[in-house]
Amino acid sequence: MVVIAASTGGPAAVMRVVSGLPKNLPAAVLLVVHMPAAFTQPFTTQLAEVSQLPVKEAEQNETMQPGTIYLCPGSHHVRLSFTGRLNLDPGDRIDGYRPCADVAVESVAAHTRGATVAVVLTGMGNDAAKGVKFAKAAGGYVIAQDEATSMIFGMPAEAIKTGAVDEILPLDEISAAIEKRVVQISRLVPAGAR
Repeated sequence: MVVIAASTGGPAAVMRVVSGLPKNLPAAVLLVVHMPAAFTQPFTTQLAEVSQLPVKEAEQNETMQPGTIYLCPGSHHVRLSFTGRLNLDPGDRIDGYRPCADVAVESVAAHTRGATVAVVLTGMGNDAAKGVKFAKAAGGYVIAQDEATSMIFGMPAEAIKTGAVDEILPLDEISAAIEKRVVQISRLVPAGAR
């Protein structure tokens, strides 16, 4: 599973990454973007126009499917349960964020362990830093956007400071890096274990 986190400047960055993902990507993709609830459904429509993969807003109790992109609603946190279903939580902000990327990344990594790819794109603050540290400790792989291509280098910089980031890349190289890692994982992990 791939989890992509972004905040300030994130919508444009997410669109670039999503547009570069291949239609046969053997992984589910969960997007956690700091944006108001009213904007996530229209953003899903925008993403669907540039993506080769189906894009939808995440729904409560939904089972994520490989080759599909799920956008967390702006009004909720999202967690992946141990049964592999999405759990949407309308609770209070966590560390100032809703949706909180740390929550999403940690829950995915707890479920998929070494089959996790966490990606931190442009954004203000430090959301996702705790999550990537957890993901790396669980055997996952972490990619952060570089400073030169980030509108705001806060989130990627904080992730990098944890020591958990495997690759720091310009925005236009992130899709290919995700695809490469997902293909490597899919060759290593038996289908039933994902």
